[in-house]
Amino acid sequence: MDYSKLLQNILDIAEEMLVAGAEVNRVEDSIERMLSAYGCPWDRVNAFITTTNIQTTFEDPEGNIITQIRRVKRSDTNFDRLDYLNDLSRYICAKTPELPEIRERYLEVMARPYNSGWIKYLSGVMVAGGFSIFFGGSIFDGLISAIVSLLIIFLLDYFKRYNINSMGIIFMTSIISGVASILLCSLGLANLDKVLIGEIMLMIPGIALTNAIRDMLLGDIATGLLRLANALLIAGAIALGFATPLAMMKGLDNLSLISIHVPFIMIPIREGILARIVQIITAFIGCIGFALLFNMKKKQVIYSGIGGALAWVIYLIMADILGGLFMPTLIASVFVGIYSESMAKINKAPASIFFISVAIALIPGASLYYAVDSLLERDLEAAAYNGNNALTIALAISMGIVLVTLVNKFKLEHKSGKK
Repeated sequence: MDYSKLLQNILDIAEEMLVAGAEVNRVEDSIERMLSAYGCPWDRVNAFITTTNIQTTFEDPEGNIITQIRRVKRSDTNFDRLDYLNDLSRYICAKTPELPEIRERYLEVMARPYNSGWIKYLSGVMVAGGFSIFFGGSIFDGLISAIVSLLIIFLLDYFKRYNINSMGIIFMTSIISGVASILLCSLGLANLDKVLIGEIMLMIPGIALTNAIRDMLLGDIATGLLRLANALLIAGAIALGFATPLAMMKGLDNLSLISIHVPFIMIPIREGILARIVQIITAFIGCIGFALLFNMKKKQVIYSGIGGALAWVIYLIMADILGGLFMPTLIASVFVGIYSESMAKINKAPASIFFISVAIALIPGASLYYAVDSLLERDLEAAAYNGNNALTIALAISMGIVLVTLVNKFKLEHKSGKK
């Protein structure tokens, strides 16, 4: 066995897992398990990974020390690919195939198609339109947000063709979609704030912010800090992108170019049981939208919608009982963690793909938006209040997921210890 070539193939798999959205712990564990399956001493296999770097050193059965480093420059969340790469790593551990077979199976996974273009646009409509209404918008707000989401999806795909860095892509997309939103809202049909919140949910780094805190709580300080810096930079690019047209076209969002009577059914429902039912339904729609956007397997998509709706139900119940933000979010996040682990076992898939698409209903998208908006208005008190809410929610989500992760890890180690 050429162990240098073996490591090269394993790092190909690891790199694509990381690019597709796998958590660092999973990738490190996969590398160590695959090398150990080929006779490499477990305690002599060391993998160190950040979001942009993979370093692996191990000792082969003959005592040779082999080291390889891989620079990761891409990011393309793809749950279908991650699922199949995870299956491939399990197959390698169980069957220890020869190098040509590993390569053949790897290329088969990489050749799997993305969702059709129309599904990607549909997912954008579901996310932006659904969460615009979820955060208190009217049907018209959701409709305008959904329309602009088509432009956002197009722009994100278009700019990626030119190898522009992610900050530049987000910045340019935010500017153009911000202008489109202002012009559409100037018709007097929609509330610009609610429209923008729905659109921003397509780009806002709420998941990245939450994962950054989760990584640091799990001890991956370097990775957590890198994720945090990236999340803050993306948030800054979004804020600057939307702020530019708002500053240039100040006042246009309050100008009604056409006087249109808004029917009663189009007025947002902000209070009472009906408002909660609307939130639960739109959480279901929005979570399904994210699952489709991230190319999740079709049979798994419905689980994301159900999980997101149930997580929001639990949050609402806990908010009524306990009040505040932290404890209701923490308890709902514990449910998300348990639900994700359960779905992972049922579907034989990584738990992270369910966590990301289910937890999106809890992500502090509105708080992040209003924090930035308050900064633009130079209202530092409101900015601090909303920013604190966003960090509180992100911390609660992270702690809930970490708690479930640690409990599961303890159960696995206890079970293996008994054996």
